[in-house]
Amino acid sequence: MIIPQVKNGILNIDKPQGITSHDVVDVIRKIFPKMKVGHTGTLDPLATGVLPICIGEATKLTNELTCENKTYKVKILLGVETDTYDVTGKIMFASTINKDEIYIKERIKRFIGVQEQMPPIYSAIRIAGKRAYSYAREGKKVDLAPRKIEIYSIEDIKVNLEKREVEFVVECSKGTYIRSLANDIGKKIGCGAIMTELRRIRTGNFNIINSIPLYDFLKLQYEEMISKITSIEEYYKEAKRINLSKEDYMKFLNGVQFEMETKERIVTVYFNNDFKGLGIVNDNIMKRYVVE
Repeated sequence: MIIPQVKNGILNIDKPQGITSHDVVDVIRKIFPKMKVGHTGTLDPLATGVLPICIGEATKLTNELTCENKTYKVKILLGVETDTYDVTGKIMFASTINKDEIYIKERIKRFIGVQEQMPPIYSAIRIAGKRAYSYAREGKKVDLAPRKIEIYSIEDIKVNLEKREVEFVVECSKGTYIRSLANDIGKKIGCGAIMTELRRIRTGNFNIINSIPLYDFLKLQYEEMISKITSIEEYYKEAKRINLSKEDYMKFLNGVQFEMETKERIVTVYFNNDFKGLGIVNDNIMKRYVVE
């Protein structure tokens, strides 16, 4: 029996609630034990949704893909604050709500744009080699620096004053903490708020519509699992295509850099019309990035 070869590429997994992003990586590693595996963009255990899993040579793209803009469907609860900024934390503050729907929507819309955001102390940010949440669990105070982020849009805002719930869809830049956004919204409204639900519906070109729930993926036959992997060539099919001669292809493999005028950061590299990898371009200089 011939075992199908696992290809380098990216799995668009819909992460379930209750497990970490690293747990998903561990599961995929067990399925493809000979391949390198990594994820792009951590989702908290509370959160669900799009979690691109890079396999093989595609693991070199994790930083690139993590930088992509992301879109989330969010639900927050007004009138309460917790130490984690979400429903899993210890309640630190509670209040009544005396604002109407128009006021709440207007305050939320004010968060669109470039801003500095303070990360939650219960986060995976490293401080002196230790995760911030480790200090928080030990009851120690740490100084976190604000980060520059951008909220591109906040749409489909729905306010339920009876339940004190607000739902919306937000598109944001890398590094945005939706828990912090919920906390900041609560302060802006003047009543406090926490995140109760979070679903990532898009990251870069990966959409929830084309994702596969983790447990559905685990039910597939091995060949079907492999078919769910988006190849590196397919993912970058809209990128600028570079056809190299045999001489230049050997130079590419050996790490030789090429002058190239293009506005694109990533280019696809071909030899004899076969996909061979990716080049990365900075200041009109293209160098080897990923080799198939």
